[in-house]
Amino acid sequence: MREQKIGQPRDGLLRRNKRMDFTNYGKEIQAQAEEMMELRYERGEPYMESCRRLVDIGKEKSDPYLLGFAYYYLAESYLCLNDHQNLMLCLAESIVNQRKASQWDLLIRSHNVMGIDAFNRGNTTVALDQYITALSYGEKYDCPYETALVTSNIGRLYMGFGEFDSAIRYLKKARNIFLNYRQEFFGRGNLANTYAALGRCSLFQKNLEEAVEYEEKIREIGETEESGIDLFMALGLSARIRHAQGSLKERDRYIEHLIQKLENLQIIMDSHEDIFDFLDFLLEIEKYQELERIFPGLEILVKETGITNLRMELLRRQAEYYRNTGQREKYLESCASLYEDGKILKEENVGVIHHSTRLRFSLKEARLKEETLIKEKKELQERSEKDALTGLPNRYKLNDFAGKIFDKASENQECLSIEIFDVDYFKQYNDTYGHQAGDNCLQKIGAILKELMERDRDIFCARYGGDEFIIIYYGKTDKEILTLAGELRQRISELKIEHKGSQVSEYVTVSQGIRNSVPTHQNRMWDFLYAADGALYNVKRKQKNSICLIHKIEDNAESVIL
Repeated sequence: MREQKIGQPRDGLLRRNKRMDFTNYGKEIQAQAEEMMELRYERGEPYMESCRRLVDIGKEKSDPYLLGFAYYYLAESYLCLNDHQNLMLCLAESIVNQRKASQWDLLIRSHNVMGIDAFNRGNTTVALDQYITALSYGEKYDCPYETALVTSNIGRLYMGFGEFDSAIRYLKKARNIFLNYRQEFFGRGNLANTYAALGRCSLFQKNLEEAVEYEEKIREIGETEESGIDLFMALGLSARIRHAQGSLKERDRYIEHLIQKLENLQIIMDSHEDIFDFLDFLLEIEKYQELERIFPGLEILVKETGITNLRMELLRRQAEYYRNTGQREKYLESCASLYEDGKILKEENVGVIHHSTRLRFSLKEARLKEETLIKEKKELQERSEKDALTGLPNRYKLNDFAGKIFDKASENQECLSIEIFDVDYFKQYNDTYGHQAGDNCLQKIGAILKELMERDRDIFCARYGGDEFIIIYYGKTDKEILTLAGELRQRISELKIEHKGSQVSEYVTVSQGIRNSVPTHQNRMWDFLYAADGALYNVKRKQKNSICLIHKIEDNAESVIL
């Protein structure tokens, strides 16, 4: 996340916030604090050493004010270095001392940083927990600027799950506060970033006129980084607006500018959300050559972070790219990596929760589990496991469920079946009727799958990505599965969704690939997914709008095609 978002305005807490007052200390401590804040801009080892010196002074004097201050800024550095263990240790020390010294603004920032770290690692439940805790302090102790930073982060979090009404509510609250700081360099920057986020929400809600208004507000603030704004966010918004207006040459000019900025990027942590959003945009408008240019550099930057969640976010975009460009082997490799990383992410998130829980108990904050927090956490947990478009379980939930049901089938020696199906000629459908119509089509298919799950507890359905869906059947025979798959095909056909671009029907149809067998000790869940994908590939090659069921992975394995 970018510096302004994590509550680190480079104008310096010492200069902007009167509550960070060191005038009661001697010249040595005043000089040390000033040196620390000056070195902070460079983010190097000298800065961290300066923080540690102030920590040592605070320990020597048993001074919670110095310790709360120094530990927080040391924690910031560990966040940038992705050193999770030292980050949590420093934040634990900073929070204890900030409470003793009544440093409420820094306390809010500490919980905000904990939320950012959890969000970066894919644990939105812990992130929201920390954000809500930070907000409770902001409201209680009247810290508007810090409250706006946290509120903006919550708005961006809701954006990621397609909850645009909730996102807009939080972002507008942040905007209203940042307006009071627009005369300051980073007050302007945060205001511009909030306008950019609101503009994105407007575009997602098909309100082009409002998005243009937000773009104009950003231009009023400035059009260079020297004016405090984040150019990547602003340029990304402008590119999408030009596309919506049909100004494709102007759109492509913005895209090239964005790619050049990416090629010069040294670190991804500050802006990964906006970068992934840009990749989604390029995929949406089929700018595949541009994606080829930027994937290699992003792979290096993501690898350097060591964060599984960021690696998965990039892999998702690469998998869609490989699928859309017909690179089947690379697509399957990406899917396999996603599945393996999903298991790693689950283990990492358990660790994040343990860290957060231990810290909460050590600070005796269990009482802060208020009704509003519990409700929001529950809602967000549901959203984090659901596909925003169809309401079906998403890849996260699929990975979790697939591992459990595979183990159950293996232990009980029951049949396990994986079906992968997609919409025939879906690209042509989008080209003919538009992406909104394509979304509506997928939503209708999703509704049928929801009914299927509600009717049979041994069936699990998920959206795999794009127009691709997965169904897991437990303990069913070939005959039962083929009956259910045939019923699904028939119900989709009966929707009578017109499809002039199809070469197999006048209406939307699907092709279905299925693998059904009892797992052996040598099998992995990925073997079933790979085989089902192979069955789908075969049926689309031979006879679309059909069903292919196999029992083995090999391409020449016996199959049933209906």
